[in-house]
Amino acid sequence: MARRLWRGSLSFGLVNVPVALMSAVRDTDIHFNQIDEETGTRLHVQRVCKKEDKPVEYDEVVSGYPRSDGEGYVMLTDEELAAAQPEKTRTIDISEFVPLAQIDPVYFDHAYFLVPVGEGEGPLRAYKLLVEAMKGSDRAAIGHFVLRTKEYLVALRVRDDLLSLVTMRFHDEIRPVDELPGLPTKKHQPSKKELDQAVKLIESMAADWDPERYEDRHNERLEKIIQRKRKGQTIKAPAAPETPEPVPDLMAALRESLEAAKAGA
Repeated sequence: MARRLWRGSLSFGLVNVPVALMSAVRDTDIHFNQIDEETGTRLHVQRVCKKEDKPVEYDEVVSGYPRSDGEGYVMLTDEELAAAQPEKTRTIDISEFVPLAQIDPVYFDHAYFLVPVGEGEGPLRAYKLLVEAMKGSDRAAIGHFVLRTKEYLVALRVRDDLLSLVTMRFHDEIRPVDELPGLPTKKHQPSKKELDQAVKLIESMAADWDPERYEDRHNERLEKIIQRKRKGQTIKAPAAPETPEPVPDLMAALRESLEAAKAGA
C-alpha cells in the first residue's frame, strides 16, 4: 500500500491545489541480512574509532569536512549542519512550463505521483483542471519544493490521468562528456555505406515500447539460487565472461546482423 511522503499544495499563479506525494515506484529487489556464518545470527554495524580502537556512541559522532591543506577536518555538529537546510515550506512552486522534449532524461531522478487531498469537490476540481490543461500540452511544469531537509528541482507532467512529479538533478551534477576518456574523433567517422547499413539495422529492430516485455532477470536468477540452496544443492559461480573482440570487418558484421534481424522478424 502506497503511503504519503509529503502533503502540501501545488502552486501556479494564484491557483493552489492541495496534493500528497507518493512514490511512483516500488522496491522489488531481493534483500538479505548479514549473518555470522558460524553462529547463524544477524550482525549489527558499530562505529569504531580507528585511533583508539573503541566503539563510539551515535550522539558522539560529528561530521568532518577535509581541510584544504590536508591537515585534519572542519568539524560540524548536526545543529550546525541544520543551518544549511532550506526553509521548510508546504508548497510546490511552479515557475515555468518548458517543452518536455527539451529535457534530457539524464536529468530525471526519482518518480512520484501527486494525488489530490482535501475535503469537498474544490480540491478535486482544481486538480482535474490542471491535469486536463497539461494533457493538451507537450510541456512539463518546472518547480521547486522541500522534502525533509533538501530542496529539489522537479518536473511535473501527466501520467495515467494523474500528475507525475520527478525530482531532477542540477546541471552541475551532470558529468561533462569531455571528462570521458577514449572518445572517437573525426578520423573515426564512418563511411556512408557503413552508416546506411547501421540505419537499416536500427530500423529492422524498431519496436513500440512495451515495458511488460522486460523482466528483472537478476531477481529471477536469485530466486532460483535461493530455492536450490534451500534444497541443499551446491551453488557454483559461473565462469567470468570473455570480452568480445572488435569485429575485423565492420561492413560484413552489419550485413550479417541485418540478415539475422530480417530472418527473425
